[in-house]
Amino acid sequence: MPTSTLPTGPAIALVCLLIGFLCHVARRYRPDPALRLLEIATVSAAMGIPLVVMRPPVPDFLAVPVGNSALMFSLALFWQAACQLNGRPLSRIGLVVPVLIWLGFCALPLFRHSFVMRVEIAMAMAIALVVLARRQLIRLPCETRARRILILISGLHILSCVGRGILVALPSLAGWVPLMLASIPFEMLIYIVLWPGLMLTLVAERAILEARAASLRDDMTGVLNRRGFWQMAEAVQVRGVLLFDIDHFKRVNDTFGHATGDCVIRHFSMVATAVVGGDAVFGRIGGEEFAVAVSGLSPDALGALAERVRAAFERTPLSDDLLATVSIGYAPATIPDRPLGEQMALADAALYCAKQRGRNRVESAPPEGASVAGVLVGIGRRAGESEKSRLVAPNAVMADPQGRA
Repeated sequence: MPTSTLPTGPAIALVCLLIGFLCHVARRYRPDPALRLLEIATVSAAMGIPLVVMRPPVPDFLAVPVGNSALMFSLALFWQAACQLNGRPLSRIGLVVPVLIWLGFCALPLFRHSFVMRVEIAMAMAIALVVLARRQLIRLPCETRARRILILISGLHILSCVGRGILVALPSLAGWVPLMLASIPFEMLIYIVLWPGLMLTLVAERAILEARAASLRDDMTGVLNRRGFWQMAEAVQVRGVLLFDIDHFKRVNDTFGHATGDCVIRHFSMVATAVVGGDAVFGRIGGEEFAVAVSGLSPDALGALAERVRAAFERTPLSDDLLATVSIGYAPATIPDRPLGEQMALADAALYCAKQRGRNRVESAPPEGASVAGVLVGIGRRAGESEKSRLVAPNAVMADPQGRA
């Protein structure tokens, strides 16, 4: 490509300003602090790039201290933007120190008059700032395409800076210096323009991932909702399923109010999460109904897990007047795994049995060879039971403020 067709400083500056404007617009919809830093970084780069690239028309006394300081400030802002994406606090010292170091060197006559020294120090500072930003990107918990490309671009920029420093330092390679100078606009276009653009894309990807994750979570408890539980439970191998139903929950709402009922739901969620552990898939699948999918437990171990949840919830009431309990039905794992819907139906039939036999207890699903059609008939009977029969429970431990059972 002829040198005359290379991108000019003003052209790159205009692209930087455009990306900065896009960051400004994006901040109106997602007030991410990283976007503000990117916006400032692109403006700073738009100011520094023409001064650095458009030499000799731009004199060195203006290009070297002002132009390069603006670019160092941009690189520092990119680093701090990556820190912000990683949840780290903004370091104002990290923003100011690179600029002060560069201006300190510019105060030295030897530095101002030595092209080789200026290039070597500029490359060393650029490499340090890019390495710091790259380190934060590697530590980001989310894996997105924009993140991978950013890591690649930062690596290429580091290699380019190293190569430029070697070309300038070795007199035997002086013939390659004009080519190196001609490649500077391309490198700036790749890093100063693509970096903020991809960072903006990364913020958008993170927003999409967060919205997707939020759509799978229950707002009240923070655990998986029905959709999230179903998606994750289907992937569990050698899967055992437990279904939970807080006993007489309507009575809780009628006696103590819906706010107290919400507290009971959150309390059970915390108790059950602590007992089943982080390896189990736990979710709220209905108003007062929860489910767990866990891998690799025998029928006895699955029943013991259900009993531990039941006992822990019974032992930790919210108050002396509100002694809530839970009924549990479970369906052990089979080989090969049953479809999740069929396994949930079996666990639901066991839960129905637990409620019929007095509540506050654990029941297992019918044997492995049991007919699912028969289970569905039982579920139909459960759906048709009257309000009176649902509220009468010989072993109920729910009490109202007056002590009535």
